[in-house]
Amino acid sequence: MNPHRIVIVGLGGMGNSHASAVADEPGCVLVGGAEVDDGNAKSWSERHGVDAIYSSYETMFDALSPDIAIIATQAPMHHAPTIAAAKRGIHVFCEKPTALNLQEADEMVAVCEENQVKFAINHIKRGSLYNQHTLSLIEEGAIGQLIRLRACDKGGRRAGNSLMEMGTHLLDWIRLFAGDVEWAHAHLTQLDGRESAASDIRNTREVHRFDRDAGLVLGERCFATFRFRNGIHADVDFLSQPETDDGAYGIDLIGTEGRIALRESVPTTMFIQEGQHQRPDNPWRRISLDGEDLDERGVARSDEYRRVLLQQRMLHDFIRAIEEDRSPFASGSDGRDCLEMIQMIWASHQQRRRVYAPLRSRKHVLEEWV
Repeated sequence: MNPHRIVIVGLGGMGNSHASAVADEPGCVLVGGAEVDDGNAKSWSERHGVDAIYSSYETMFDALSPDIAIIATQAPMHHAPTIAAAKRGIHVFCEKPTALNLQEADEMVAVCEENQVKFAINHIKRGSLYNQHTLSLIEEGAIGQLIRLRACDKGGRRAGNSLMEMGTHLLDWIRLFAGDVEWAHAHLTQLDGRESAASDIRNTREVHRFDRDAGLVLGERCFATFRFRNGIHADVDFLSQPETDDGAYGIDLIGTEGRIALRESVPTTMFIQEGQHQRPDNPWRRISLDGEDLDERGVARSDEYRRVLLQQRMLHDFIRAIEEDRSPFASGSDGRDCLEMIQMIWASHQQRRRVYAPLRSRKHVLEEWV
């Protein structure tokens, strides 16, 4: 079989991460990159030994006819290159969040389907072996019937920015265990406790100049409740703590006979507590998976190495999905549905009521509000 020819659009930080993953994936070859910043382009080319660098992704697509395009740009530039690639029959592996609004995300999913190309979103947390182990324990009845999820952000960001950053990973992680959303009820506050208003809507970079551009956001603290179609309930908090604590980021999966705690955004720590009531004196037992935590010599992997490992697993699954003609385990429609959960939070807050999926309007809730 001929190697999969891969190009990357966006040669900044994530463009380097994806290039490293491609280099470690058998049967793949990195053939080009597109970047508007000359400094990023030169640095990326020298680091990864790729000479075919373009300022236009469309020119690159036409000149190189790749099999796969990795879209590693910021959110405002996810939609256009995805559409351009799909219309040329190029499979698309895109960074999160999927798009700025549901209108864009819907079109991305539809055009990829129409052109019979695979479309995945890089929610790398899905690559963790701890997820499959957790699902197996639930199926075996280790915590009884799963009835509730409780999730919390890591802090260090205002809620609106975090929703479009690490929040998109957290909500996608919830969907992995709970499935499709039925409705949401949420409210947002500012740090002084007052309810967030239309006058508080900002671009992510107005809120924090070093964050990536993810369009309009709202809320400094967020309290959201979701009901899923299978009856599971989830509560998600973005509390805007001033200090970041990755060990606090994650999900509690609460069952009738116990609960499982999953923590951290890149590596995963896992605990289980047995018993049908959440007594504070019930002991937690830590669960470790050597296949993820240790290397071939039995030495603990660094957090950075585990990030690379998750990135490699995401790309590997995407390649297998192309070869086996199946959906990737982090599909474009999964990413779109995750984005819809974020939009439902803002819609519920604006309307002061429960809102149901799918949202009727596919425009950005905050753009319509202002």
